[in-house]
Amino acid sequence: MRPVFDQTLILPIPPDCWAPPTAPITVAGIALMPKPELHITLIGRALGAELQATFGLAVAAGMVSKAFAAGDWSFARSGRYLLLRKTDPAGIAHSIIELITLPAMAAFHTALGRHLGRQLPVPPAHVTLYTAGRDNGIGVASPRRLRALTQRPVSAAELEATPAPAAG
Repeated sequence: MRPVFDQTLILPIPPDCWAPPTAPITVAGIALMPKPELHITLIGRALGAELQATFGLAVAAGMVSKAFAAGDWSFARSGRYLLLRKTDPAGIAHSIIELITLPAMAAFHTALGRHLGRQLPVPPAHVTLYTAGRDNGIGVASPRRLRALTQRPVSAAELEATPAPAAG
């Protein structure tokens, strides 16, 4: 199944390939909710808006489709988890992500950058597993942004051993 570009592009992860977490957890005193579905963001909102504004939706969608078709979109889990924090006028948001290996991401962004006439940063390939304060997670468009948002690593044991307190 080829994803559809509609100002963003996500690669859905089938639950039989990687099941989403099922229970809330607490890490570093933060209650986080599990994401009901897992995906890899290939094009975030800002880059998608730039492609659409520069080329129009139909042309941009064609370029994205061609660049996507050239890649092998298999990935490998790393077992490396990070707690992210973003503060903005909407409030404070947290996410726990797992970094993944996705070799096609670099070539994909290189191809899109050629169309735009500049080198694009390659977004760190990751999957958002848990969120707090914002259901959609936190946009991570570049390695620099990831460094700025990272609060700390999270161990696999923390994800298994820290259920969130019951609401009540």
